[in-house]
This record gives sequence, structure tokens and C-alpha cells, in this order.
Amino acid sequence: MRIKSKVWSNAFFLIPLGFSLYYGLFLYAMIMLLALIFSTAYHWSSEKKFALIDKILAYFVIGYNLYLCYLSNFKEPYFLIALMYVCIGFYFLYYKNKDDYEWHASCALISLFCILAYVI
Repeated sequence: MRIKSKVWSNAFFLIPLGFSLYYGLFLYAMIMLLALIFSTAYHWSSEKKFALIDKILAYFVIGYNLYLCYLSNFKEPYFLIALMYVCIGFYFLYYKNKDDYEWHASCALISLFCILAYVI
């Protein structure tokens, strides 16, 4: 059985999850873990009941990323690198094949660089 890219690509979020735990950002880690769990459950099963939770948690991650950037005073170069991955993520999300989920990697890198902007 071949695992769909929209399922296995969630593994990229383990990187910012690990960094958030390492640097003591436990609320962020909890949000990221829940997003990882529900996104995987939704993409694995295609159950509509997980779709809303997945979307809400994704917005929480985005909001927390923006909050970390704000707290860091939009520290360069990390904030600029995160913005670059926002553009790359939109390219994958809107212009590439929608059945491929390479944009998950971009989203994970955005989260990682927002964390680094805050902690470094």
C-alpha cells in the first residue's frame, strides 16, 4: 500500500515540533502536535469531522508563527527566510498539482524559521 503524500508529508512538522519542545515553547508544541495528529487523521481517513479541526489548528499555527515573529521584532534573516517559504508554499499550494502536498514542507520550514527568529 502506497501512503499518500498528503499523509506522509505531515512528518515535516516533527522538525518545528522538536525545536519548540527543545526551546520550551510548550504551548506552541501542543498546538503543533494537535495539528499534526488531526491533519494526519484527516488526510489518512478523509473524514469530514477532522477537516474543520485541521483547518482551525492550522490557523492557530499561523497565528502563533506571526506572534513569534512579532515578539522577535521580525528578526532578520529568519523572518525574511520564513517569508520566502511563504511564497514557495503558495506556489506549491496553488500552482502545483493539488494532490501533492510539497507545501507541507514549506509550512514546516516557515514554522521553524519563526521559532528561530524568536529564540536566537
